[in-house]
Amino acid sequence: MRGRISTDKIGRVSPTDTSSTQPGPDCTMRSPTTAKVWGALGVYVLSTLAASVVLLAVQPHSGIDPAALSLVQFAPTLGVLATWLTFRKTVAVLLPAAVSARQVGASVVAVVTACVSYWLLITMAAVVSGTALVGPAAVGGLPFAAFLLLQLLGAGGEEIGWRGLMQPMLESRMTRFAAISATGATWALWHVQAFTAGLVIAVCFFVSTMAFAIVLGYLSTGSFHQRVLIASIGHWLINIAGYLLAGDNIVDRPQIVFTAIAAVLIAAGSMTVRGLPHGRHRVKGLSPHERH
Repeated sequence: MRGRISTDKIGRVSPTDTSSTQPGPDCTMRSPTTAKVWGALGVYVLSTLAASVVLLAVQPHSGIDPAALSLVQFAPTLGVLATWLTFRKTVAVLLPAAVSARQVGASVVAVVTACVSYWLLITMAAVVSGTALVGPAAVGGLPFAAFLLLQLLGAGGEEIGWRGLMQPMLESRMTRFAAISATGATWALWHVQAFTAGLVIAVCFFVSTMAFAIVLGYLSTGSFHQRVLIASIGHWLINIAGYLLAGDNIVDRPQIVFTAIAAVLIAAGSMTVRGLPHGRHRVKGLSPHERH
């Protein structure tokens, strides 16, 4: 979700997507110990938090309107860099294996479909309730087209960390659903400012972020780069849909309520599609950690 409100601000898995236990390019490397895996995850979380503080301090001096691009969205990327530098061998073993271009394409179509459905749901809710829609307005003095590009960069900056590194590493030590949930909870709590705006907003924000984590977490498949690509597209479309609804005030009421309800619906739809018979047939090829 957009970095403005933070300490800043979905798909079947194929039989070849054994990323939770599949070694990286060097298949002769020994599987890392649990202590090393959790150590690497700890470095990622702590360095992401530290980078968030620094980027928040830099933002006012950057000349970049945070409404257009919140620099703290790149904190997860810096967290990945720090983790790679300190636990390179551990990360290399746990990076997911690649899947076919066809599977990536199917995942992109699925995530776009989910996000368009989300946008339609929140738009219909606004129209029915009489809530004004912001629409494609200029942001921070920039044309809407430029805003779209900056938001894609920001979404990628976050997904390099959340679905690119954290979730696959967690999948090596727990079920995929548990890994998605843990990643989603961390992602939600990282947006600390959303939890200072009252109970209703805090609950709706947490629920919607967890639902988005399910959508992005299940649809993002394949290697590190493939997962980042798929999740970034979904993250970007979610942010844009929210902006078209409420501009930079997505956590205001009633918009945040619309967001939470719509997010839960598309997450439920994604998990339902994943559980259809053809999806269960393909799960047979997964490793134990990919099943739930």
